[in-house]
Parts: sequence; structure tokens; C-alpha cells
Amino acid sequence: MRTRMMILTGALLLVFSGAARAQQEQTTPVSTKPSATAVPAANTPITPSLGTIDFGYRGQDVSGDSARYQRYRDTRDGGYIDRFRFAKATDSWAFAAYATNVGYRDQRYTVNYQDIGRLKINGDWNQVPLYISNSTAWLYSNNGSGVLSIDDSIQRTLQNAGSPTGAPAYNALKGFLGGATQYDLRSRRDIGSLNMVYSFNQDVDFKFDLKNAKRNGYNLMSFGFGTSPGLVPALEFGVPLDDRTTDVKGFLEFANERALLNVGYRTSWFENNMPTVTFDNPFRADDISGGPSKGLAVMWSSNNARSFDVNGSVKLPGRSRATAFISVGQWDQNQPLAAPTVNSALLSTMPSLERPTAEAKADVVSMVYNFNSRPNNYLWFNARYRYYDYANKTPRYDTLALVGDWALGTAQWESEPGSIKRNTLDLDASIAGPKFFDVGLGFSRDDGDRTYRIYEKTAEDTYRVEIDSVGSQYAMLRTKFEHSSRTGSGFDEALLEEVGEQPGTRHFDIANRKRDRVTTTLTVTPVSFLDINTSYAWGKDRYDETQFGLTRTDTRSWDVGFTVIPVEKVNFGLDYGEEKYTGQQYSRTANPLSPTDNTFNDPTRDWWMDQNDKVKTFTASADFLKIIPKTDVRFGYDISDGNALYFYNMKPEQKVFTTVPLAQLSPSTNKLTNTRFDLQYYVRQNLALGGAYWYENYDVSDFALSSTTLNSLAPANATTGVFSSAIYSGYLYRNYKAHTAFLRMTYLW
Repeated sequence: MRTRMMILTGALLLVFSGAARAQQEQTTPVSTKPSATAVPAANTPITPSLGTIDFGYRGQDVSGDSARYQRYRDTRDGGYIDRFRFAKATDSWAFAAYATNVGYRDQRYTVNYQDIGRLKINGDWNQVPLYISNSTAWLYSNNGSGVLSIDDSIQRTLQNAGSPTGAPAYNALKGFLGGATQYDLRSRRDIGSLNMVYSFNQDVDFKFDLKNAKRNGYNLMSFGFGTSPGLVPALEFGVPLDDRTTDVKGFLEFANERALLNVGYRTSWFENNMPTVTFDNPFRADDISGGPSKGLAVMWSSNNARSFDVNGSVKLPGRSRATAFISVGQWDQNQPLAAPTVNSALLSTMPSLERPTAEAKADVVSMVYNFNSRPNNYLWFNARYRYYDYANKTPRYDTLALVGDWALGTAQWESEPGSIKRNTLDLDASIAGPKFFDVGLGFSRDDGDRTYRIYEKTAEDTYRVEIDSVGSQYAMLRTKFEHSSRTGSGFDEALLEEVGEQPGTRHFDIANRKRDRVTTTLTVTPVSFLDINTSYAWGKDRYDETQFGLTRTDTRSWDVGFTVIPVEKVNFGLDYGEEKYTGQQYSRTANPLSPTDNTFNDPTRDWWMDQNDKVKTFTASADFLKIIPKTDVRFGYDISDGNALYFYNMKPEQKVFTTVPLAQLSPSTNKLTNTRFDLQYYVRQNLALGGAYWYENYDVSDFALSSTTLNSLAPANATTGVFSSAIYSGYLYRNYKAHTAFLRMTYLW
């Protein structure tokens, strides 16, 4: 690759030097007599009348995790066609076509056509790759239809070797994993869309939108066979994917200067061609009561949704307008229910399914009403009401719980088809004060009603004050302060007891909470060629009544930067910012309450975790356009440096009497550096030769997914040396360093 990079660099220099000599010869004056016709300067690119194409050759050298470098893109070595554009227009119609990275995994194509005043059509095809890992390996074979199997001889050998935590079985497993098949863990979405607007006349339009997204490949997931006492492992592997989502919308719109009415229908359906995944248990070849030979996981079920929508707006006196949106819809999912177990040794003891299909359905009503008015130049008022009702009509399902895939339990399991209803009122007013100074006041009320939650209802009131100073050519200031308080009612402690949670536990999304937020932005323009921008945000959440769970969060961020344009052909900017998040979660290490064990109520077993995340970002950019004759030079530099620290603590009495001291985890860090350089030389008005260079360096350290922690596909416990009953895929957080170079030609016609 180094040889290739040197060849590319040499070729680029030869092209530039040859083009420069040719241009010099072409521009040598043959007469000092002025021309009667003005001719555009040779160093000024023309505006293309039909199209543009940017094509060339690129090569890259990546050391380390090349999959992460290519996570959502495809910059492989080879020739490429990028930024292709073709357009033509007349007085009655217009056509345009675009293409990006043609032939690669992230290619995109767009076509637009317009019959002016009558028809507009837009079509788009976009491929989005997801490259998760190139270091994964497994013992499985993908048999299709979601069935993953392991060679019977491997299962038989490991079964005969005894307990997975024993040395014979573990040593045999390590031997098999040494020959595991490596594979690329990746997927891709293919997204096609068609949008059309047909105008019957000046006031009536018909709008139609179609979008189809297909996904294939693998997704990294983890599964188990239940909480078996070391008899079967937890497994991490790439789960095969094959699904499609289709969205269709059709609307008829009536609009004039005073009013608008939009009536339409929308539907969406999701089809999963891999509704379940069946995977072999490496340690068992035969089903027994107490050990399955395979497991089954249910994936996302095929479903559909539809709604009838009405949207209207009317202009009122006093510079006012009222709008309304109403949507009434239904969601359905009626796929066959999976069998309680795939363990053939337990089928005779399993209860029959209460019903064969899910019969899951919900009615959804959504409404938004808005009134906006500016009666004079000093007062502005806005009122908005939002209503959302998700009514889950799925019949309840009762059955005896399974204990993994090896035994029938005694507990009665019951589904909880949760519903939610929300009412939100927003009131905002703004008063124009002295010159360049406005004051805004606002209030919001959000009422939530949820089923099967520890709080039946929640109510949150939010008050806000905004101060704006705009309109001055020298400075602009925007500041907003918000205070909100959320209170729950109808607390049901029995719901916590049913799942064995502490009665002092609260769920952060509905728990009583007080929140304060401040945001401010300031832009200063002391002279016409200089902009200075700064922003600051601060926030605090307090869960004062929460004993276990999230108790507080604090966020702070600030940013400062400037842009300088000393002359028309030069601009550069710098920006630096920091974001910080801190939070605390409280917990208790205890067994379920029983007559012989009271650790459930022992406060000396309390512990908590303080989280501290911080990210620093720095960006710099500079453009030099035609400072060197016929040449554009662009430069960009970005760096993002983040670290996360989790600090564990206990009460003083625990520190004295505990036999197991706290072991603090090392910080998690990640740093991404990105440098880009782009050069274009205009040989003539419609032809440019150029090159580009990208450099990226990603440095990561994470205690959970490092090569030290996961030093094999089946690591042993670091203290005891015993197999930890987990088989991993080999996916890790790994560093990479990448160099990518481009030779390119841009042609305009």
C-alpha cells in the first residue's frame, strides 16, 4: 500500500506539472490588442449548463479495526464515480439526476422531474452499509431460515466431557474455538423512495409518497438458555436478518391564501422473513429435562399500521392563524406465537398455548391544535394543545412460567398490555421591549396516564423565560431558563413487589423529578469579516423521592469559536467545546426476602455509582480559493476526545465489615482525530484536476470490550480460572489508523 500511495502521489504531481505547462502555453498572449468580446477568466469555473461529474481513483491503508473505519461508508481501493449530476430545463419542464459513489455499498441515486405547474416526481435509491466487525468468529453454520447449527460431533464431544465449567469440557471447547470460522459481521439497508405531487389546478394538489427499506445481513446479539446453574452458556453471535419496511402515504390538499385543508391516508407494514432464530447448544447434543440441545429466540414480528389524517389551517384577523391536525389509526400484529420451549424432553409437560396468534392491536389517536397571533409589532402569542392516546387492545395472556428451557416453573405469568394517554398544553408570549430586546414567557403542562406502571398518572409543569437581543449588526444574544416539576399519583408498591424490586425503587422516566435548564448563545460581529460565536448550557435533574435507581443528573456544555473572512477568497474558522455529564445511581446487594434471609431489608448492603462523562471537541477549517491562480485548497481538522468514569462507593460501615473490597474500574476513553486536505487545479473553465488526502486515527480503551477482558472467545474467570459460561463473538473495541488518498478529475458541461 505504501508503494501504491507513492505512485499515486507521483502521478498527481506529474499531472499537475504537465497541466500547468500546458495551461501556460495556452495562455501566452499573441497580441496586445484588446478583444472586442469579453471572455471569462481562465481561472474561474463556469456554471455547468447540463452536468457535472467527479471521478478518479482512490487508495487506502488501514491498520487496526478497518471495519469501524468503514462503519457506514465504503471507501475501498479502486476507481470511483462521485458527485455525478445531469440537469436540463426548458420553459415547461425540468429534469435532474444525481449519483454518488457509484457501484459501492454506500451508493446513492436520485432523479427529479417536474412538469412545471402540473407534476413533480422525485425518486431516490440509497444504500446504507453497517460494517460491525471483521474479527468475529463462530462454530455455527447458517442453514437459512434463521437456523444456526453446530457440527454434531462437536456437541457430542462437549456433552460427553461433562460440566461446561469442568476442565475437560473447557479444554475441548477451547480447542474447537481455535478452529472457529471467521466471518464479516455486516448488514445493509437498501432504501427506495418515490414522491409525487400532481396539481389539478392552482388550489388543489394530490400528494403521494412511497418508501421501501430492505435490510439483509447480520446483527450482533446475545442469547441464553435461561438461568441454568452453569450447565448451558450465554452466547454472542451474528443473528441473520431479512426484513422489509414499506410506508405509503396519499393526501389531497386544498390551499389558497387564506386556508389549507389536507386529507389523507397512510399505511405502513413491516415484514420479517426471519421471525425466529434457532441455535444449537454447544454443550448438548440431546435434550434432557435440565438441559436443552438448542435455543430459540423470537425476533421482531411482522406488523402493520394505518391511519386517517386531517390537517387544516386558516388565516384569521389580527395577523393570526389557527391550525389543527387529527390522526386516527390502528396498529396490528397477529403473528403465530412461538412454542413455550424447543426442548423435546419438556414438551409433554408444557401447557398448551392459550391462543395460536398474538392478536396484538392498538387504537391510536393523535391531535395537535395551534393558535398563533401577532396583533401588533410589540406582542406575539402562541398556544398549542397536543393529545395522544395509545389504547392497547391486546387480550391478556396467562400461563405458567418456564425456568429457562429445562423445567416448568410454578409462578403464574401474565402479560401487561400497557397503554398511555398524554395531554400537553403549551402557552408562549413575547413582548418587544427597547430596541433589539425581547422578553418571552412560557408555560407547559404535560399530563400522562399509563397502565401497569408504578405511578398511574404523572403531571409536569414547566415555566420558562426567554430573553432575546437580535437585530443589531454587532451582537445577538438568546437566553432561555426553564424550571419544571413532575409529580406522580396513584403509586402502586405492589407492582414492585411482584417483580421482587425494592419498595424504594423508582423508574426514572415517570419518577417525581425537579428539572432546571439554562441555555444561552451569543454571536458578536465587531467587524464585517469576523464572527465570534459562543454558547453555554446547564441542566440539573433531581429525583428527591427515589431511594433506589437514578437519583440525580447534571449536564454542562460550552462552546466558543470564530469565523474569519478577510477577503472573498479566504475563510477559516476555529471552534472548541466541552460537554460534561454526571449522574448517580443507588442500589442494594441483597437476596429476595425470606424467613431465613433478611438481606433484602439490610441498609448496610447499600452501594452507589457516580458516573462522570466528559467530551472535548476541537475543529478547524480553512479555504483558499484562487489565491494561487486557478487553484482551490481546502483544509479541515477535527478531534473528539471523550472519557467516562464509573466510581463505586459504599457506606462507612460497609467498608469496615465487608470482606470484599470495592474494585474500581478503569476509565473508558475514546479519541477520534480526522484530518482532510483537498486540492483542485482548473486546467480550463470546465475541467479541474485534483487530489485529496484523509487521515483518521481512532484510539479507544474500554474495560468491558477490551482484548484484556475478552482475551478469547470463551474467557475464564480472572480470579478462579473457571470457565465463565459465556461464548463471545470476538467483537471488541479496537483502535485504527487510516490513510486515504484520491486522484480525481472534475468535468463540467
